[in-house]
Amino acid sequence: MTFLTRLGLFGCVATLAACSSVENRQNVFTVGKAVIGQLSANKPAEPDPNEVARVAQHALTHSTGPLAIYRLEERKAVAIIRPIARNGAYQTWASYGSSERRSISSRNGILTATRGLGNDLMSSDIDALLALVSHRQAGTASIEQRYLDGENQTVTIRSDCTVSRGESEAFADGTGRTVRVTRMMAQCEQDERRVTNSYLVTDAGEIVQSRHWAGPTMGHSVVQRLR
Repeated sequence: MTFLTRLGLFGCVATLAACSSVENRQNVFTVGKAVIGQLSANKPAEPDPNEVARVAQHALTHSTGPLAIYRLEERKAVAIIRPIARNGAYQTWASYGSSERRSISSRNGILTATRGLGNDLMSSDIDALLALVSHRQAGTASIEQRYLDGENQTVTIRSDCTVSRGESEAFADGTGRTVRVTRMMAQCEQDERRVTNSYLVTDAGEIVQSRHWAGPTMGHSVVQRLR
């Protein structure tokens, strides 16, 4: 399966946002708070997977170092992201080809915080979940996520998760490198909802793709390694 084909599948499955050019494009970091008001009458444009693939290929060709795709499924938004800072195990990412400082943070491929996107995920405690997932072990784990509500107040949500191990499969990144990964699933119970998260994990414990719930208005975020 080629990189372009996989991006096409993303458009069918997870609704990527459209891009107009490398320098000036709609992505999750330029949408920001305005996207919340578009969830009713003025919805974001449907994605153009071919254009997203073009931007991703430009980033792979004209940059060095790690790259990833970040998607907000509910908001139909996507960004090609590159790392801008590291604090211990936490990596901060911002949009490739943009000087904006809106950002996300991750820990071994799992989203832990966002900044400047509206109703931000402020911080996360995922140690127990990460330990099970990275070791590809089944079990139970609790996590806590703190996000900003509509009144700019911090709300804490606790999730009690049951982690299960799925099948092995192949994962190809943007460079064409293919590795074997194990699909890990987490069924997480909260007071008001149940969410399902999923993770693709290498034999070395690297999470190369995560689909992780980020809050009531954000929904699921996907972080996928390109390089």
